[in-house]
Amino acid sequence: MKNVKSLILGHKLISGAGVLALGLVTVLALAAFQPWKLWVDQTASEAAPPTAAAAPGAPGASGAAASGPGTPASGTSASGAPQGAAAQTREVFSTSTWQSVSHGKTTGKVKVYKHPDGSYALRLENLDTSNGPDLKVVLSKGGHETQQNLSPDYRSLGTLKGNKGSSNYAVAAGVDLSQYKSVVIWCKRFDAVFAAAPIGT
Repeated sequence: MKNVKSLILGHKLISGAGVLALGLVTVLALAAFQPWKLWVDQTASEAAPPTAAAAPGAPGASGAAASGPGTPASGTSASGAPQGAAAQTREVFSTSTWQSVSHGKTTGKVKVYKHPDGSYALRLENLDTSNGPDLKVVLSKGGHETQQNLSPDYRSLGTLKGNKGSSNYAVAAGVDLSQYKSVVIWCKRFDAVFAAAPIGT
């Protein structure tokens, strides 16, 4: 009888350990694959960097900055965008087409703005692409038509802020943008290129 009880207890322990192991594997798989992102979109809604023509006080700008009640605090515009050097950005290149590579069709426009200090702002405007785990926005030295697999000489601009909508990504001063031919939406976790678009200066 004692042997039978020991066998039953051992069987229960093994079964419990199996359930825990299965649960752990399931949690790890969910964390890695994040399957809910196939159905859940993330929308970004960042304002575009102002161009020099639209900057407050710039030549051709409509309406000079006024002082008095209702005037925004010093250093910001009415929309909350910074004035001064950041307001003097100018668009240097834009393209309205993406080349879809995997995970469905990607549409929207890529714009590059240059600041007076030599830094850039890369804007993904009206983006519409698939969602996924660990999506990155990267600059690649390869042409957009060659981005089936991302080469190791890329520069990451950070995590994609939304698979839909508009978002901005900083490119530090000192980065030679002429060395990069395309911007890529890349799933780092599974090394999958979603889409690529040409850029230039």
